[in-house]
Amino acid sequence: MDGIEIRPIREDEFPAILALVCVAFGEGATEEDAKAYRAGFPFDRSLCAFEEGRLVASSGVLSMELTLPGGSVVPMGGVTWIATLPTHRRRGLLRRLMTAQITDMTARGEILSGLGASEANIYGRFGYGPATHFASFGVERAFAAFTDPQDTGAAGRIRLLSTDEAASQLPPVYESLRLRQPGAVGRTPGMWAEYLGDAPSAREGAGAMHHCVHETIPGVPDGYVSYRVKNDWKGETPANEVQVVELQAADRHVYRALWGFLLDMDLCQTITCWRGRVDEPLRWLLADRRRFKVDAVADFLWLRLLDVPRALAARTYEVPGELVLEVTDPFPTPRRTCYLLRAESGAEPATGPEPHTVAECTLTTRAPDLTLTMDMLGAVYLGGVSFATLAAAGKLRELTPGAVKLADRMFSSLPAPYCVVEF
Repeated sequence: MDGIEIRPIREDEFPAILALVCVAFGEGATEEDAKAYRAGFPFDRSLCAFEEGRLVASSGVLSMELTLPGGSVVPMGGVTWIATLPTHRRRGLLRRLMTAQITDMTARGEILSGLGASEANIYGRFGYGPATHFASFGVERAFAAFTDPQDTGAAGRIRLLSTDEAASQLPPVYESLRLRQPGAVGRTPGMWAEYLGDAPSAREGAGAMHHCVHETIPGVPDGYVSYRVKNDWKGETPANEVQVVELQAADRHVYRALWGFLLDMDLCQTITCWRGRVDEPLRWLLADRRRFKVDAVADFLWLRLLDVPRALAARTYEVPGELVLEVTDPFPTPRRTCYLLRAESGAEPATGPEPHTVAECTLTTRAPDLTLTMDMLGAVYLGGVSFATLAAAGKLRELTPGAVKLADRMFSSLPAPYCVVEF
């Protein structure tokens, strides 16, 4: 035996896991940070490694939901709090923890697992692939005029919320809107407490978050924005930066109204957003679109399919079709499995004119049309990257002519997958 004990962490041991994560990521934590992080920590689903009674590696899983193309919602295990002491790396501790957590998620009926990766080369070997991406961008206020300044957006008002009002009003608005967005995940009450707790370490020199809700004329909330202000003065000239943390809108009119509010903020020089959409509509609202400056594009939500047949059958597809996918999975033991995915035309949905598909997925002995690895299946699952792109990169192989084109038509998603919740 190697003397390593694997067990959940007790609540009185939280300072130890926070200290472990700070060492692993080279960070510090204040008492305010600890309070916010503790609120969202999944004690009941933690698994940690101890050596001689000392915590040396950690993991946790959040019980979450993921919205799929077509609007269905499925249970997802959100892997979080992954850290290993520098003195205990390269000893297989992460693999042991991930094996145990994936076994538990599967037993609980979670057909998917998701996470946010600190490094892009860690989780592919466990079958996770990048399913959503974000863009970091900025706009100078002096050049932020809209193409049609007379269109002020939705009829309604924007109201600044107190801390208590934000805690009661933002969760139901987010919950209703995330059901329309493929790639969006539900926040647990603990995650909301952590988000609204606004840990100082997340501010990076900016102030505390402000929350504004957009309401219709009758006073029904249909969108909100959370933002910070980073104070900066050039002598006697204000040059503050408004940092958008999260913006949710029920429709394009509310979206425009919220961005119009932000771009008209007094005393600011730039408005930035760290986790915006790759296809952000704001670019096309601006009279001078070149003033929309993208600083970075990066992956965000990584997915692993734990139950491939159920996961593939759970989402809808843009067109009917039939594909045999050969999936190679390296974890926990190497295996190769063929799945027959069949999507057929369904009935007209009650919410709109677009038809939808009804899908089924089963094991098959038929010859495959496409072959790919489990992490690449996670990457294409929500439609965030095309099969054609992965084929061009040598990440999948087309065995039946036309299969890549059919797969892209089937798996495409409108709107594009997007996730803003960090966990």
